[in-house]
Amino acid sequence: MSSIRSQARELAFKIFFAMDMGKNPLPDVATNFSYESPVAMDYALKLVKGVVEHLQEIDEKIVSLLENWDFSRLAVPDKEILRLAIYEIDYLSDGEAGPIVYDAVEIAKKYGTENSGEFVNGILRSYLRRKQNAAQEA
Repeated sequence: MSSIRSQARELAFKIFFAMDMGKNPLPDVATNFSYESPVAMDYALKLVKGVVEHLQEIDEKIVSLLENWDFSRLAVPDKEILRLAIYEIDYLSDGEAGPIVYDAVEIAKKYGTENSGEFVNGILRSYLRRKQNAAQEA
């Protein structure tokens, strides 16, 4: 991962994960990452704030994609990665979801379980197919 967006996505994951696991507010967590590139930090904070603002809606989308799996049983890193990717796809992307999915899968491989990369990829691909089908029907 080398682009600013890729760095920002990984940074957003780290911030969001720290907020969730430590039950700490964003400003407290963000200060721990003050050494990061300001441009990457700006985009990362935009992602995290957007997910927090639309959390219920995003979680409902994830739940609708899970087959034979309970949302509460998802590994925390997988859940956070999916939340961030779906938010970015829906609210910040210009229609090009490939790099978002790629980075989400790479982050899942790095921070998740042995199967996280494959799981995140499958859920996001299903989500994109669903969005594409809905757009064609509209």
